[in-house]
Formats: sequence, structure tokens, C-alpha cells
Amino acid sequence: MKVIAISNQKGGVAKTTTCLNLAAYFTKKHRVLIIDCDKQANLSKNIGAVEPNSSINELFQRKPFDIINVRKNLDLIPSSIDFAGIDLLIQGELARETILKKAIKKFGGSYDFIFLDCPPDMNLVTVNALTAADYVIIPVQASQFSIDGVNIMIEFISGVKENMNENLSLLGILVTHFDERLKISKSIEQDFKDNNWEDALFKTRIRRNTAIENSQHKDNRMTIFEFDNKSRGAIDYGKLGREVASKIKKYS
Repeated sequence: MKVIAISNQKGGVAKTTTCLNLAAYFTKKHRVLIIDCDKQANLSKNIGAVEPNSSINELFQRKPFDIINVRKNLDLIPSSIDFAGIDLLIQGELARETILKKAIKKFGGSYDFIFLDCPPDMNLVTVNALTAADYVIIPVQASQFSIDGVNIMIEFISGVKENMNENLSLLGILVTHFDERLKISKSIEQDFKDNNWEDALFKTRIRRNTAIENSQHKDNRMTIFEFDNKSRGAIDYGKLGREVASKIKKYS
């Protein structure tokens, strides 16, 4: 079993989209679980779990919770608006940073891969996700603010690794919303090289693609592979899936 956190403290970087479609790619050959750790619950909504009977909120409060089957080989622990105040509820608990890790140990053996969609915050929930994870992927938008955000995120991950999870590894930095026609998309790659992050970059770029946005529309709520398997988005996420599998094999 491999646990992979998709994390960035900045919103709008295709974090949830990447978590959903990367998980969907691995269902071709593996049993996969997605845990929606974001109180906005966008991933849960995008996969069709609009009003679940229970959510990750119950998991964090150590109450009974449901794991929902949403596709073949794909299960989900959804999130909900009730999860918004969880940091305050667990603030005084002992070992509060390891709640998710301990829960995964109990049921995780049923899955080959578990993907964690982290909130766009560096809060206690994100610490829980990184403490439970083997690997972390940082999606970044091809924009002028990406480098600063990555540096902040790397420092945060390093802190969790040093204090909570010595086995945590950065699997890679993923450039999203990439448009080879735009100067900013080309310059962002040079910025990463100049800041010594070139080796951490995935070779795959997730290009701008309307099919990805349309797949998540409320009338569709599909993975990119279900919506248009021949689209740029499906091609890119398929390529990313193969690269992720190769990197994990290399680490193992």
C-alpha cells in the first residue's frame, strides 16, 4: 500500500483535479481509495458524493464512518462542510497529528493506493495527511507566484518529515495549467531550474484543456477518462500516472 498526498497551500492549482484523475488512472489495475481532506468537499462533489451519510469528520472524531464505492476499484471517504471546525475540536487531543495515520492503518490493507486531497492550508489536517503519507505531490500553476509558494510548501513538508514522518518523500512538483504558447509557461520552467528544483519537476505537464473543466461540471461529475478519453487532459493524466508509477518503483 502506498499513500500519496496531493498538497499545496495555494488554491486554484488543480490539486483536487490531479488527485481525482490520478487516482482514477490507477484503478485500471489497482484498488484505490481517495480521502477528501478538504472542508470545501470539491472532490467529493466532483465524483458524485453530494450528500454522504458520514464523512472524514467522523473519522477525525473517532466515530463510525462509511467508505463509499464511487467507481469500479475506487472508494471514497468524502468530506463535508461539517469538517470546517475540526482543527478546534481536536486541538486538545493527544497525538492529534496522527489521527489519520492510525485510521489508515486499520483499513488501508484493502487498497494498493490511497490518495489524500489536502486542503489549501498548512493546518492540522494537512499535517495529519503528510504524517500519514509515503509521498507528496505538489501541483503548481504556471504563474509568476509559483516559486515562492513551492519554497514555502517545501519548508512545511521538511518540518513534518523531521518531526512527524521521517519516511515522507517528495515524489515531485507538477506544473498545471500549462500553455506552451504563453511566455509565462515557458519562463516558469526556467524559474524552477534557477531555484534548483529542476530534478524535482515531473516531466509531465498538465496542459490547459476545457475537457477537464467540463468533466467536473455539475451536469457531468466525471473523471477526465470517463468524459473524454482522447482529450489532452486524459493524455496528460495518463502520462502522469505512468510517471508516478515509475517514480514509486524507483523509490521502493
